[in-house]
Amino acid sequence: MNMIKAGVPIYSPLQIFFGTFCFGPLAMLYFLWKNFQNMQLFTEARKVMFYGSIFVVVLATCLKLSPSSMSSLIIGLIVPFFYSLAALQISTSMQATKKDIKANTNWCMQSLWNIIIFGSLFYVPWGFVMLGVIS
Repeated sequence: MNMIKAGVPIYSPLQIFFGTFCFGPLAMLYFLWKNFQNMQLFTEARKVMFYGSIFVVVLATCLKLSPSSMSSLIIGLIVPFFYSLAALQISTSMQATKKDIKANTNWCMQSLWNIIIFGSLFYVPWGFVMLGVIS
């Protein structure tokens, strides 16, 4: 029997960007961390968790201390766009591009359902944080 071994699933930079933009900074940490884990870059994975946790705390604090007159457009679209852009930059410079993932026989693209499921799981706690920030 011919067994075909599936490759290790890797998130592409655009999957990380859109997953982060739609599901928040906790999902960003997970997507970047999981890629580093799957690429066997364990030091970078620990750095993502350490610096990412600091970033999330600082972001939540800044949003909590922001003036109430600040537009919801800034909090809802502009801030997520910029940290999603940072995640895109990290994934393109330190991880693999879509072309690299497709060229490597040990890797495969992560599925869209995986992004939606894990993104939703990480959006729930971030939603509670944002509700506490807004009220």
